[in-house]
Amino acid sequence: MKDPLQKVLSFAAAREQEAEAFYKDWAQRTVDPAVRVLFGELGAREHGHWQLLAHITPKDLVARPHQVADLAIAEGLVEIKARAGIALQEALVVAMKREETSARLYERLAELGGESAPLFHSMANEEREHKRKIETVYDEGTSREN
Repeated sequence: MKDPLQKVLSFAAAREQEAEAFYKDWAQRTVDPAVRVLFGELGAREHGHWQLLAHITPKDLVARPHQVADLAIAEGLVEIKARAGIALQEALVVAMKREETSARLYERLAELGGESAPLFHSMANEEREHKRKIETVYDEGTSREN
């Protein structure tokens, strides 16, 4: 059986890979140049995140068993309905939710302590910054429509 912390690290890496693919796809699909640049940058950052996660081991964390049992992963999963013709506004909402979920996951990993805690704090902050940027684009788009 796989170590519970290794499962969490693998989960986090997989989420970052999914986010990278999502942003790269939308960078190609959108006609809005600002969103194209933003999603291209976010895709590159997510790639870097999963590369970092690939090198972290459970030994890099100081786990307290009661914390490992409740990382709230299930509560943070974003269900994406893959369908043709998803609108840009919907993609922005999915992107915001992904970043919010990732920030919460990294905050919880940082709480475990160990030498990777500062890295996870930094990653959580970066995910919050990504979310803020996407929220800004979303807000500006919504304001233009009204």
